[in-house]
Amino acid sequence: MKKLALVVGLVSAVAFAADKAPPAAPAAEKGMEHKDMGMMMTPRKVTKEDKKGVEAAMDAMHKGWMSGDVNVLMANLDFPVFMMTDDKDGAVTTTMADADTYKKMMEPAMKAMAENKEMMAAMQKAPKPKRDMFFLTDTMVVVNAKGTMTMGKEKMEMRNTTILANKGGKWMVKGELEGGWGDSAKKMMEAEKAPEAKPEAKKPDAAPPAKK
Repeated sequence: MKKLALVVGLVSAVAFAADKAPPAAPAAEKGMEHKDMGMMMTPRKVTKEDKKGVEAAMDAMHKGWMSGDVNVLMANLDFPVFMMTDDKDGAVTTTMADADTYKKMMEPAMKAMAENKEMMAAMQKAPKPKRDMFFLTDTMVVVNAKGTMTMGKEKMEMRNTTILANKGGKWMVKGELEGGWGDSAKKMMEAEKAPEAKPEAKKPDAAPPAKK
């Protein structure tokens, strides 16, 4: 009888504790709110790494560059895009470029590249870069690439990072990071700021001498 009373007492105590226990934390899918800042975020799990789709998007970007047509290249970007580079001194610059700004920056570079037969031949012969993909979610991925290109007798190592987002089932470039373009960018900006040379006004012809 004493044992039965003890069991009954334990069951009652557990039931009482359960009634007084704090409510369970909400599931991760419902989001987590930061108490101090009132911020809400929904943790996302990577359920599918679409490496094939991302690889196809990166190849499309390469084909865009090789085409020499800036419009073909821009068809693979989701504007505005984030751009980051540095110069020979290591000074880093960043910008958010809309479609007009991007075209204004890249069209002259692509035209010059297309006219440089040595560079185009080197790009065509260059081995495919090694790409490392890191999926943040099913629709966000960062691609780090490392490759080499030979120009004349000089072998250059190329490193860059591309940020892609999946929009409606299609992977689009949202950001580009590559070192070494800062000096060219400065020259372009200086050229834009330089006042255009105005044609000299034509001097009027000297009047013929008066007849006496």
